[in-house]
Amino acid sequence: MSLYGLILGICFVIGINYFYKTNKIIPKQKETWFIFSVLISGIIGARIYGVIANWQYFSQNPIQILNLRGGGLGIYGGIIGAIIYLVLFCLKNKIKFLDISNFLVPIIPLCQSLGRWGNFFNHEIYGANNQPIWLYESIAMFLVYFLIKKIKFHPTGIYLISYGIIRFVLEFLRTDTIPIFYLSLAQILSLLFILFGLFIIKYENSHH
Repeated sequence: MSLYGLILGICFVIGINYFYKTNKIIPKQKETWFIFSVLISGIIGARIYGVIANWQYFSQNPIQILNLRGGGLGIYGGIIGAIIYLVLFCLKNKIKFLDISNFLVPIIPLCQSLGRWGNFFNHEIYGANNQPIWLYESIAMFLVYFLIKKIKFHPTGIYLISYGIIRFVLEFLRTDTIPIFYLSLAQILSLLFILFGLFIIKYENSHH
């Protein structure tokens, strides 16, 4: 196994362990299928984003699309893929989306922080003048992890806003972005995350 894969595996174990210890919403008989489905949805979404982000390479090497150990997993795609599954799960099981997301979100920044070290071992995500963008994001997300633990309210909203701001700023330093007009694709998604996070906080405040 590559070190990249090992890091991702550690993140999955941490997230799954957290889920089983804190879950009070998902019925016990659905826990394993739920966590499996979230992970698969996240991986598929992350790979789709990664392929789009590096289309020039993958279009010439399509067989490498299946080589997950080689890197190329976009965290935004992973988050969006997982959210899509959560929405469908909540609709089917008549569970409030925020009830699930609020108990899942606190562990995500820690997993993201650790996961960025996979980029280090894969020699990925460096900016101009060889700046370690992966390290900047790793440190920032570690701080977000403690921020959410300390505040203990509006975790989903705070996470979306925090990561949106962090990623928006760091995108200016990256050289592997997907340009759309004056911003990158990730920056547009960052702005949407920030707006969604603000909406969630306003919604929660108005329903308490």
